[in-house]
Amino acid sequence: MITPINKNYKGLIVITGPTRSGKSKLAEFLIKEQQSVTYIATSRPRPNDPDWERRINVHRQRRPDSWKLIEHPDDICSAIELIGTDESILIDSLGGLVEKHLVENNHEWELFQNKLLDCLTKNKLCIVVVAEEVGWGIVPSTPIGHLFRERHSSLTSLISRHSTNNWLAVNGTAINLDKIGDLIP
Repeated sequence: MITPINKNYKGLIVITGPTRSGKSKLAEFLIKEQQSVTYIATSRPRPNDPDWERRINVHRQRRPDSWKLIEHPDDICSAIELIGTDESILIDSLGGLVEKHLVENNHEWELFQNKLLDCLTKNKLCIVVVAEEVGWGIVPSTPIGHLFRERHSSLTSLISRHSTNNWLAVNGTAINLDKIGDLIP
């Protein structure tokens, strides 16, 4: 049975899953007992995409009014550094961060990945990161789609290897990967 994380918990939790798997709901459930929560929404609104706007509104309606909100920060690490040490953080999701950094060359991307990993692990905070599983579906037919999938997958793997808990959400079911899986050497 899944229980919310302890109020004194400090560490990094990663939740992955495909579209509409329940990963955001799981993240919200796990962090709901925390004293103070800051929700970082990484994706920008898409005014010409009504379905995307509906999905954003569903997330907004589910969040408690007591949670603080940071929407699509220009520099997520600077935003995290400004959050107090008694705060818990929910980042939803890595896809918005990868999208924002697609225009960068490989060197700039590597610098961003390392900076993000450092800011997620050096702070002794409770941080829950939601990440889309993008490598299970259609192989992108465009170079930008391929770049997104590759960067997203490598970033998710990198962060997961440094997390204290890893979850997979599939069809509304949560799977604790730490209990049933082993890291690939």
